[in-house]
Amino acid sequence: MLGGADGSVQMNEEHSLIDLTNCDREPIHIPGSIQPHGVLLVMTEPDLEIIQASENVIDHIGMRTEDVLTRPLSALFDQSSVEAVRTALSGGPWERANAIRIVTSGKPFDAIVHRHEGAAIVELEPASAVSAEDMEHHPLRQTLIRVQDVGTVRELANIVVEEVKRVTGFDRVMFYRFNEVGDGSVDAESVEPGLEPYLGLHYPASDIPQQARQLYLENRLRIIADARSRPARIVPTLRPDTGAPLDLRFAVLRSVSPIHLEYMANMGLRASMSIALVVRDRLWGLISCANHTGPRPVAQYLRVACDFLGRLTSLQIDALEDREAAARRTSSQVTASQLSDAMRTDDDATDNVLEKLLARSGELLRLVDAEGVAVVEGTGKPITAGRTPPPAFIQEIAKWLEDRTSPFSTASLATQFPAAAVAKNVASGLLTFALPGQPLRRLLWFRPEIVRTVTWGGDPRKPAKRDDSMRLHPRASFAAWQEEVRLQSHPWTDGDLAAAEDLRRYALEIDLERQVLRASRAVFARDEILAIVSHDLRNPLGVVQMDAAHLKTWEVPGNKDISSKLRASADRILRSVSLMSRLIADLLDMAKIDAGRLDLRREPEPSRALIGDALSILEPLANAKQITFEKELTEAPPVNADRDRIFYVLSNIIGNAIKFTPEGGTITLRTERRRSELLIIV
Repeated sequence: MLGGADGSVQMNEEHSLIDLTNCDREPIHIPGSIQPHGVLLVMTEPDLEIIQASENVIDHIGMRTEDVLTRPLSALFDQSSVEAVRTALSGGPWERANAIRIVTSGKPFDAIVHRHEGAAIVELEPASAVSAEDMEHHPLRQTLIRVQDVGTVRELANIVVEEVKRVTGFDRVMFYRFNEVGDGSVDAESVEPGLEPYLGLHYPASDIPQQARQLYLENRLRIIADARSRPARIVPTLRPDTGAPLDLRFAVLRSVSPIHLEYMANMGLRASMSIALVVRDRLWGLISCANHTGPRPVAQYLRVACDFLGRLTSLQIDALEDREAAARRTSSQVTASQLSDAMRTDDDATDNVLEKLLARSGELLRLVDAEGVAVVEGTGKPITAGRTPPPAFIQEIAKWLEDRTSPFSTASLATQFPAAAVAKNVASGLLTFALPGQPLRRLLWFRPEIVRTVTWGGDPRKPAKRDDSMRLHPRASFAAWQEEVRLQSHPWTDGDLAAAEDLRRYALEIDLERQVLRASRAVFARDEILAIVSHDLRNPLGVVQMDAAHLKTWEVPGNKDISSKLRASADRILRSVSLMSRLIADLLDMAKIDAGRLDLRREPEPSRALIGDALSILEPLANAKQITFEKELTEAPPVNADRDRIFYVLSNIIGNAIKFTPEGGTITLRTERRRSELLIIV
């Protein structure tokens, strides 16, 4: 690279502005040059002073580049043309097809104006030999009507390639579609007789680098009028106002990557035009035009028409795919709803809602177009229908999936789970989901291997090579190359995944309903048992209570000590009967708790009395084990509590302490005040 007298960076024929070593990093939006069949001018605003120009100005306008720089646009254009440029710049985004007709040096030009990064850019091309009346008559008027009436994407593709070839004159027009990994296939083609057809060929994603795909989203039409032409440099190379290269991502005349020019030469192409098909902000495909026989400039008004057709085609693709997906979705929702009825059936043989689906295995398989299905519950033996791997192998897959419950799919199970290669004939494709819980219940659909022969336009395994200078070169051969694809099933569609999610949602809802029903039945059965038990226990307790009350009135003549002991024993029996009655009432209260109807009778109670109630019942048990109680009871105001329930809780806690304290041991009872609460510690 040589430094020019004007401070710019100039290039000679042996050096490019950027040393290219990686196609994906090639800065194709700042090539520093344009295609020479037009002229590019860069201006400041609002004065429209020219600060950069392509070096071929003299070839088109008759003025030297250095004589154009720093001059106002009015020095080149007549007044009406200058006003047309100003109007275009004030008219909003450049995408609005602001093609204008201007005159300079007595010659008519077709111009496109756009603004980017603070620069106003005018691109001039020699005016097409067509009248203004013809320009206003849309060359694809009938085509636009036809594409709105198609029923399938295939039908749409065939119409589009025929019509674009008709109006542009290219030797070949292809309808190119990308798959999920970026590889492309030619789905439709219109080609001149005698040329080798490309219909059905596949091309690797590396043929269109990532940055080129991004540019297609920003500038939807790209034309290379003559791949053998010498590019015209931008002078000066760097923008005087920013010191940066001129960004030409929106320019029609942007020159071509050397790597892509070599690619075109290897394919025998002289000219090309590509129209992006963008569906929901994703590069869906291309309308790809190719010329083998010579240069192919396309008039500006035709490019505008083709760009419009590309946008309409994109909308139609979206609508057709939506219509097809909606039809599949409706059908799968009906099937999933019917399968939900099977999951709701009462069947004493199984309580697994997924297992119930196998009674409708035909519909279950049709739901996602599978050939085999299995249900696995925990480590149990799988239950299957259709063509499936052996049960032990299904368990291996379930173990590999672990606790993944949301839908999971793969069209090549062996690439993720290599052991699956042995089951390729029945399980190359897998779609599965699971219901949470213990044990985990899993549904698995299987698809067999589909051996496919893919015909590539050249060997995709050799997309590029480097020479001794580490310069990247595209592959040289595009001869049809066939590859046999194995260990893959038909791919699962978004509709298949949606159907699986629908069925999973139904299964979760029904499983939850069944769990709630089981729980309500269990509560009902418990309440019945509690009612019976409480009734059967209360009757004998009533007898014990009456006998203890009678015993309390006994007197042993002449022996007050025995009489006193009898009364004390009777009191303990009565307290125990009262406690037992309370326990029975608590059993019944469990039902009230579930129903939210339990009432607590809170009243101010002295804390010492609460502890004393429990000790009076349990001291005989402690005395039998020679256990003593140490009490550290702080003075505290009465606590707001339900005395009976506190008595029940303390009796349990102190009773457990007596049970697990060795003979002769000590149990400490302590109370602590914490703000408005009282802690009782045993």
